[in-house]
Amino acid sequence: MKTINLQVSGMTCGNCVKHVDRAIRAIPGVQHVQVDLNSGVVLVESDSSTTSASIMIALSEEGYPATESGPIPSNTSTEKTSCCMGQANGCN
Repeated sequence: MKTINLQVSGMTCGNCVKHVDRAIRAIPGVQHVQVDLNSGVVLVESDSSTTSASIMIALSEEGYPATESGPIPSNTSTEKTSCCMGQANGCN
């Protein structure tokens, strides 16, 4: 198993977290996803066939651009109660 860390832009609420989580889990080989809304960092555990590029493409298609990043800080939460402010990602 390998770990991929990404910095994801455009997440503003819990619904955004759900969209990101769902897009990543749909990729073959993904075992676990942890999304931190406050920092924008996403941790993905997967088998060796999953690439960071495939995850970044899937996120970009959902409207959440991503780049490779470091690990999620341990002192942040994964949920926020604010809304998406009318983003086109289906969050309202």
